[in-house]
Amino acid sequence: MKKLFIFFMAVMLLALCACSGTDTPAPTDDSSAPQGNDSNGDAAEVQYDYQLKAGETIEVYDVTFDQMVTVTVDPASTRDGSIDLRSGIYFDNCTFNGGLTILGDYHAMVTLGGGCSFGDGSIVTCKEVTPGAAKEATMEDNFVKVFADCEGVTVETEAAVGVVTGGPDITFNGTVYSKQELVPDDTAFLGVYSIYENDSMSYVKLAIGQDDSVEVLT
Repeated sequence: MKKLFIFFMAVMLLALCACSGTDTPAPTDDSSAPQGNDSNGDAAEVQYDYQLKAGETIEVYDVTFDQMVTVTVDPASTRDGSIDLRSGIYFDNCTFNGGLTILGDYHAMVTLGGGCSFGDGSIVTCKEVTPGAAKEATMEDNFVKVFADCEGVTVETEAAVGVVTGGPDITFNGTVYSKQELVPDDTAFLGVYSIYENDSMSYVKLAIGQDDSVEVLT
């Protein structure tokens, strides 16, 4: 299924800019089970806060969020965490009317499937948890990534973050990035990473292949 393929690729992209390891850890507890509407079609109670534990993957389907959604990456998944403790949360067929906030420094992938949508003025905001973490991050660090497979994703941040798209345009800190315009047709993904140099934020554009090959774009 397309959504499972996208999810698998998103987790695989966690390996980019890391030293080694590509295995995807299994969910660690029942909180990793898909969330959304129940089997009777009745709306389940909407959860707005997600605690992403080290090594955990969470799937959320078919939910309309009318308030801000917050994803917090557990400190055990940050810089000192094992390469095997990467974390991920996957949303699909979800509507974000109040925005999405991601709190975390390292080792996490937040995936927005092709069925997701954002209401007017609804954006993704990424924030560091550890003060100063963003200014210490390098491209060798596996910092938080947002994988956008749906239209209309706007990301704003002052942290070190990677935004990856398999097709749709993305708006990152006020600039629109188009995969079709920036990378060759046979390239699987466009990645845009925010990174600090001499206390000023700069942006690195990457052409990412299906084989995890990476080319820096000018």
